Amino acid sequence: MIEDDLAHYMQASYSHASMHIFITISAVAVFIGTRHVFCKIRKEMAHLTVIIIGAGPIGLTAALIAVQCKRVHRLVIFEEENRSLLENRSYQITIQPSLVSFLRSYGVDFENLEGMWQDGCFYTRVGIYLEYIIHVLPLYTTEPEIRFGTKFSRDCNDAVDTIPGRKLVICCDGRTGLAGQILGLSDECVYHSTGAFGALAAIERNNQTLVPRPDIRVLNIGFDLSAYVSSEYEEDTKSKFTLKIFGNSRCRFLALAVRKSDSKVVKALKTVLDKSMMRNIFLKCFNTYKRPEESSISDSFCLNNMKFSPRLYEIRLSQKTESAAYISDCDLFVIAEGGASRSFNFNTGMDINLGMKGLSSLEPFIERITVAETEYNIMSSLIYKMEHSDKICSDFLKHGLKDYLFL
Repeated sequence: MIEDDLAHYMQASYSHASMHIFITISAVAVFIGTRHVFCKIRKEMAHLTVIIIGAGPIGLTAALIAVQCKRVHRLVIFEEENRSLLENRSYQITIQPSLVSFLRSYGVDFENLEGMWQDGCFYTRVGIYLEYIIHVLPLYTTEPEIRFGTKFSRDCNDAVDTIPGRKLVICCDGRTGLAGQILGLSDECVYHSTGAFGALAAIERNNQTLVPRPDIRVLNIGFDLSAYVSSEYEEDTKSKFTLKIFGNSRCRFLALAVRKSDSKVVKALKTVLDKSMMRNIFLKCFNTYKRPEESSISDSFCLNNMKFSPRLYEIRLSQKTESAAYISDCDLFVIAEGGASRSFNFNTGMDINLGMKGLSSLEPFIERITVAETEYNIMSSLIYKMEHSDKICSDFLKHGLKDYLFL
């Protein structure tokens, strides 16, 4: 009898314990399932406010990408110049083939842009490109607030801090812009040698129209400097220069570059400060290699209408040591793009491509930071962006001048 009661008691206890375990497991499963669903819904509903500083070609291209990101629910652009000045910018830009494909993926219709094609590159006046982007931005769901004539300042920064929710500020105000400093990014740079020396000249002919022109590249040019220095500085085989003539009909630019060497001609052009020597070099280069339909220029014209480097200098790439940061107090991400992140002290007519390459990581970066909740996720997002910036710089040092200038 006692044994039967004990067995019955043990069976009842076992059933009670099993029921308790079942209820506990069910409760935990429901909690985990609910939490998973809640986190999924919260991630799906997560959104971001994007603030862009600078409405140049990099800033407006960043805006074009941002308005097509489903995470972005508000877009604000600060631009120091008024709209008419922006759209009347006259210098020519050249977009290389890989970036033509990239921009087409975001809806840029090159067939409706005034310009010309050569070897897969698209040439146009920068003001035309900016006007086009400004026109198409309102066609997307997230219509931007473009504040023309508004220079980004500390007061603007305070206003940004009051915007609710997570925010991303993209500094696109160029190499000399101060937005990054205002927002807390370090202004320290590292400088990388490209292994080349160069000199630049600009010719402005106000009687010409702003017709796009393809580039002219000439390799293996030699110079005889014996008339300026001494007979020891006749043309030698070590100093073979590359010349590039670019720009539109009104604003013509000449870029002269040579690989680093111990050539006497290179040393002379680096050290001898004789403006007439460099002016005559650029004058002869232009008149010799210009397009057949272009008029020659005279020495007297150059005296009044040509600006040029007085001697060769080292071509270097500068890179900001800090191009991405997170400020937890106001839930704000800050990144630098274009010249605000990396630039080089030379002009090849294709410099916009160096800035635009950084934008290829913008959409995935926006996705990452919008849903990042932990410190690890936030740091991983920042590292992702900075590593991409480093890769652009290293690729440029390996191939940039070759692609843009030396062929």
